[in-house]
Amino acid sequence: MKKAILIISSAIFPLWAFSITTMVGASDVREATVWAKFGTNPKNVSAKFFNAKKPEEKFDAKILPLGGEYNPEVLKIVMEGLEPGAEYRYEISDGKETSSGSVATQADYKGRTPPPDFSFVVIGANHINDKRFDEPFREPGGEYEIFESAKNTKPAFAIWAGTLNNYRNADVGSRSAMASRLSDLRSLPQASAFLNSQPNYGVPNSNTLSDSSSPSAPNHTAVYDIFWCNPPRAEESSRAYSFSYADADFFILDDFSNRTNLDYKNLRPKMLGDSQLDWLFCALQNSKATFKFVVMNTPITNPVESAENFTFADSERKRLLAFLSDKKIEGVIMISGKKSYAEITRYIRAGSYPIFELTAGPMTARPAKEVSEMNYFRVPSSATLGRSFAQVKVEGAERSRTVTLSFFDSKGNAGFSVSIKQDDLKKFD
Repeated sequence: MKKAILIISSAIFPLWAFSITTMVGASDVREATVWAKFGTNPKNVSAKFFNAKKPEEKFDAKILPLGGEYNPEVLKIVMEGLEPGAEYRYEISDGKETSSGSVATQADYKGRTPPPDFSFVVIGANHINDKRFDEPFREPGGEYEIFESAKNTKPAFAIWAGTLNNYRNADVGSRSAMASRLSDLRSLPQASAFLNSQPNYGVPNSNTLSDSSSPSAPNHTAVYDIFWCNPPRAEESSRAYSFSYADADFFILDDFSNRTNLDYKNLRPKMLGDSQLDWLFCALQNSKATFKFVVMNTPITNPVESAENFTFADSERKRLLAFLSDKKIEGVIMISGKKSYAEITRYIRAGSYPIFELTAGPMTARPAKEVSEMNYFRVPSSATLGRSFAQVKVEGAERSRTVTLSFFDSKGNAGFSVSIKQDDLKKFD
């Protein structure tokens, strides 16, 4: 997919680092983005793209700084004026080496054809091993062949609902260490082909930090901004955003920027904040999509009272669930990724259809040996131990669509699966 060379690195970069590391970012009907990181501060960068069916016609891509003064080696490549439903090739060069890949734009189907079938994958927590800083006498990460298995499902895009790479104690004290940690995964050979096979969307998360008052919170959010080419922010207080694909809308929530664990007098813990909730309510009410995927790193409908679940911010959780019922919002499915195991929750509501939530387990991070939480809304047999990734498939005739939620192990073997009919997500008493 892309050309790269192995370079000798300093202690801050792994030995597998490439001269140019790339990842396909957000892609729409007429625009696509590519994230690019160079071995050093690039001086002579060029970027071109062309329609795969018209290789003789090359166009210059827009090159934007993404890393700022701290990481000038990170750039955002923007391809504009694209045709719907087409495959484009891109070539990025620093004057010495060239990295190439491809990206497909979405079809402009509305008003022309029935909605297309599609599938996407949901990625949980990751851990790339580094003995210098990992805990001794244990191997926290492994089974990196899982990236190839996920790639083989040919997803339309990937949602990274878990951590891109878990921080260790030595990482959280500096911005450069955090950036180096995330670079470890981006330059991992097993992950490289997957990252360049489809658009990738990042989900804000706390990683190993406590809340937005943590000393390293500013560095954590700054590094997050550098390592993703997500759509623009939906509102200023958070990194929440939304995007559409076929007949589905996706609402990506930020459970960290406004998160506070403070419980004192009239102050209660929160994860989203009023501005983000207001945006979400408006966006859900305005959405005409058949399916509305609400995505957050923290599980939303899991009823267990824990700092690892949205129940920790109980007042916000109640507001969200009440809004969905009061406004009779159809087609809602939730996605999360903060657990050390995978599961599917079927949240029962009085007078409204049950809400299904897919929680992705660890992809390459250490999985739990057992499921300890008593999630009484968990779909029987859905708890999945071991490393895995999730697939969401949307298919079927117009007005009779089906969503299938499935888990796959590191070898690509299918595990638990459940299907949800469109009509079952619009029932109100």
